[in-house]
This record gives sequence, C-alpha cells and structure tokens, in this order.
Amino acid sequence: MKTILEIQKLDRQIKGLEREVDKCPASIDFKNYKKIMQEGKTRFEQLESQANDIIKNYNKSSSRLSQYRGSGDIIKSRNTANISAENISSLINDANSLVSDLSEEHRHMEELVRRAEEVIRKSSMLSAKLTEAKKYSVTIKEKIEQKRKEIEPKVAELEKRIKELELNVQDKDKYDKYKEMKSKGIFPVYVNLEDNFCGGCKVKLSLNFIEKLKTKKMLSCEHCGRIIMLNK
Repeated sequence: MKTILEIQKLDRQIKGLEREVDKCPASIDFKNYKKIMQEGKTRFEQLESQANDIIKNYNKSSSRLSQYRGSGDIIKSRNTANISAENISSLINDANSLVSDLSEEHRHMEELVRRAEEVIRKSSMLSAKLTEAKKYSVTIKEKIEQKRKEIEPKVAELEKRIKELELNVQDKDKYDKYKEMKSKGIFPVYVNLEDNFCGGCKVKLSLNFIEKLKTKKMLSCEHCGRIIMLNK
C-alpha cells in the first residue's frame, strides 16, 4: 500500500504541473475566447431567427398591400357620375378606411426596415469581434504550447519514477482499482479520514460508516467513492 501512496503522491505533482498550464494567463484567455465564440454562435442564431421573422412579416405586409391595392381599384371603378347622395357617405368611409390601412401598413414596413438595418449592423459588429478573437486565439495557443513544453521534462521525470515504483507494487488489485478510478477523474483515490469528514470530497460521514471504518481500516466514501483510510 505504501508504494501505491507514493505513486499517488507523484501523480499529484504531475497534476499540479498540469494545473500550472491550465491556470496560466494564456489558458485563461483561451477559455474566454471559447466563451466569446460560443456566445457569438448563440447570438448569430438569434439574429438569424430575427431576420427570418422580419422576412415573414415583410411577406405578410406585401400580401396585405396587394389586398389594399385591389380595394383601391374597386373604389376607382365605381361609377361616380350617377352616384346618389345616400351612397356618398359609404364611398368616403371606404376611402378613409383604405387610407388608414395603408398608413398603418406603411408604418409597419418602416419598422421592418429599421429592424432589418439593426440586425445587419449587429451581425457586422459581431462578425468583426469574432474575427478578431479568432486571430488572437492563434497567439494564445502558441503561449499555451510554450508553457506545456516547459513542464514536459518535469512530467517525464515523474512518470519515469512512477514506472519504477510500479515494479514494486505488491497488491495488484488495489493498484488496478487506483488506476481505474484515476482514469474516471476521481483523484486523489486514497484519502485520510479528517475529523469524521472524507479527505477527498470533504463531506461529513455517518457514524455507522465511521464504526465500520474503525474495523475495516479502509472503505469507499459514501458520497464520492474515494477510498478512505483510517488515520494512523
């Protein structure tokens, strides 16, 4: 068991070096870049939806204008030479209604044009922002790669020491379990009991669990699955 814990200690050091890369300014910038790109994609989808909505409304408005044009033709075709005084009011109402409808439709069309111009403006600004971010991402990746190369010799040395220690592992089953859990992102695998709390997930353990641990000396955490060892 001692050898496995020594290997885990070396694995901790490797992960610490990897975190240096993850937390370097370039990596943080790259995370921000990916966030910008994702937000940009979402925004483009929203703008595309707005553009489609504008087109649909424009087509509806054009259809209504065609109907109004037909109504105007009907009014013009009326024989006003022999129109009676009683029908003048109806003719005026029809004409006023048409004028009102046309004015409303005109305002609607103007609003559609304004919205279309706004969508185009925002799309252009977003496109320029994303293009700039994409250019900068090349520089960011180069800096991350440079940082990664800096830690490679240290990681290689630690991995070499782990390989040497693996030759001395007595309990193969426990070591296989260790590698399996580590591959699933559960790390550290073996942790101590810390004042009735799991040394890994920091969640308080039940009294029943504590009693079992006192007997078995080693148990999987009720919450995170890490293997808790009774403090010596």
